[in-house]
Amino acid sequence: MPVASWPGTLIDWKSALVEFKDHIAPSLGRSETQFSAGAFINGLLSDAERKTGWMLSEEAGFERPYRIQSLLDRSRDCRAAGT
Repeated sequence: MPVASWPGTLIDWKSALVEFKDHIAPSLGRSETQFSAGAFINGLLSDAERKTGWMLSEEAGFERPYRIQSLLDRSRDCRAAGT
């Protein structure tokens, strides 16, 4: 069950999630990277049994896991560079 449909939730999670994605989008640069990051976040919050690159890619409707894997690989590079 997605977070937004938890019974008794007082917070509008869907709006808060969109607001969060909009907030981090400028730091991600390209629109493709922003879309992949949004799909990754949605996948983490999904009912997918396992949260692997393949599973999150399938959850997002991507044909292959490369976009999610690339997103995660670049984030590791940024951390190592101290940015």
